[in-house]
Parts: sequence; structure tokens; C-alpha cells
Amino acid sequence: MADTTITAIAAQKGGTGKTALAGSLGPLLAYAGLRTLLVDLDQQANLSYAFAVNPAELDRTVVDVLAPLNAVPAESAILPNVHGVPGLDLLPCDERAEALDTQLRSETMGVYKLSDALESIRGQYDRILMDCPPNIGELTVSALLAADEIICPVNMGDINAVRGLSRLTRTVEKLNKRDAKVGFKSLVKVNTDDRESRQRLNSDALKKLAQRLGLSVARTGLRSRAAWGTAVTQDVPLILLEESDRGTREAQTDIHHLAHELWPEVEFLYPSEIKVERRRLAEPRKAAA
Repeated sequence: MADTTITAIAAQKGGTGKTALAGSLGPLLAYAGLRTLLVDLDQQANLSYAFAVNPAELDRTVVDVLAPLNAVPAESAILPNVHGVPGLDLLPCDERAEALDTQLRSETMGVYKLSDALESIRGQYDRILMDCPPNIGELTVSALLAADEIICPVNMGDINAVRGLSRLTRTVEKLNKRDAKVGFKSLVKVNTDDRESRQRLNSDALKKLAQRLGLSVARTGLRSRAAWGTAVTQDVPLILLEESDRGTREAQTDIHHLAHELWPEVEFLYPSEIKVERRRLAEPRKAAA
């Protein structure tokens, strides 16, 4: 069985950049030659939409994998090579996930269903990244129980995002006192803008909280750039945006530097190299058409 690392991208509240982070880290890992699976666990299915996948057009999603009756194998719901990225698969979600917290809570050992589902396929992947819901409900707990590590984005424009860290860390401590074996890999500052005094205050507060909790904060922050919003409107992860304006280049450079900081052992392609590779792979498809 492959040595698979499962990463939960989690935060206590919405608007922290979890989906944007997962959506760009996934392609970076895949283009580095690591077979990667993205798991969308958010009822809004934002990660699915980020890869131009419309859940309404799918026969099966992660909701069917975690169904209380007649559950389907995870492998049958996975979409391969999403957005034309070789080696990057997606287990999508849909709006029915809104009921999953209640469902998992009502089932005996329900919070372990996700772990069991991923266990059956984890040998097929080098990395599995899970985009968790924006709360600490049963589905997020399920993800934490399945994960080896946690990456927690923190929106530096929102003081409540900093405050929410305490609840997430308490949840992790409780799980690890039982049978979980998950730890924080890093906190990641997103939507950063050092020109704003409020952001500097939030950054200081995060630093103090991280020191108190014994958590690591990534040196690389993701700067506030319009390109992040552009990626959402185009249903494409930021790292795959074709635009070459300065803001896009800076945003893509940030996520590349962050990936290298998180996993220094991986040889990541530069954003410009990814663009060249995508164009190269697109040529045979154009010729066939």
C-alpha cells in the first residue's frame, strides 16, 4: 500500500479561504508527480464548482458514499483528471451534504464512515486533501479522524477567524485523547495586506495565540489579490488561471512558495511551467478536434 498522507484543510468558520487553498494545492501536488485526490466536504460544493463540476449533473457524490443505506464505494463517485490535470481526482459534494451532520450523529460510529471510505482507496493516492465544512460539526470531526495533518487558513481581515482557532484546537485535543492521531501542520495567513492597521493587529494576535497553543504559522502568507476572485468567477483554481497580469502572477507565486514551505521535499513546478505543460497537453486534443 502506498504511503498516503491525508490532509484536512479546516477552519472554524467560513470565508477563511479553505476551498481556494485546497483548489490550488491539489494541482501543484499533481503536477509534481504525486497522485492526488481532492475531497469536497462542504455542502456548498465550492471545491467542485472550482473545477467546473456541476453537482446537479452527477449521479454520485460523497453524500452517496456516506449514505446511511445503500452507500456506494468512494471509487465509484470519483472524477478523474479534473480540469485536465493528470493525476488529480475529485470526490465531489452536493447540497444534500447539509443533512450529513445529523445523519452521522444518529448512526452508531457514524463519524468513522469517512475514514472507512477513504481507507479503501488511499493506496491509490500519494496525497488526499479534504476541504472541510466551515464549522466543527460531525462531518469536520469525521475528516479530522481520517486525517494525518491539518492545514488551517486564517483570514487576516477577520478577527473572528483568529478567535475561532481555539475551538478547533480544543476539538483536536479531545479527538487525540481518544484514538485520533492528527496534528496541525501549519496555520496559513490568507487575504493578507500589511498596509491595513487592523491586519497588523490580527497578525500580532495570531502570533501570540499560535505561540500559546504551540502551533506553527507559515512564513508565506497569501496576499489579497483580485485574481482569487477572478478564479472563482471562471470556475478554475487560481494556480490554473491563464491570465498573466501582475496580480495573478503574484498570487500564483504566493501559493507556489507556500506549497514548497509546507512540503519542502516535493519538487513543485513553477506556475509558468504549469502553463507550458497545460498547453503542451492541450495540443493533441486540439489536433484531434
